Amino acid sequence: MLNAKAFAHAATVVIAVFYVACVALSLLAPDVLFGIGRSWMHSINLESVKAVNPPDLGSIFLGFITISGLTWITTFITIWLYNRWAK
Repeated sequence: MLNAKAFAHAATVVIAVFYVACVALSLLAPDVLFGIGRSWMHSINLESVKAVNPPDLGSIFLGFITISGLTWITTFITIWLYNRWAK
């Protein structure tokens, strides 16, 4: 059996680190970020959705909180279900 709370904490920390790295990349090198996006979505032109201004601190903070919360909840429920069904 997996510890759902510990697993959710670990997954949330990993996603939070990725989020901070993504924010840093979007602020410091937005063209690199869009280059990565283009390499993942081969036939989609991302230029039309490119932001004109960098994200403000409030939206960065809200994004951090919401992605962390959603990751924790999703991971916890997934592990909880796994533990119930693996019996």
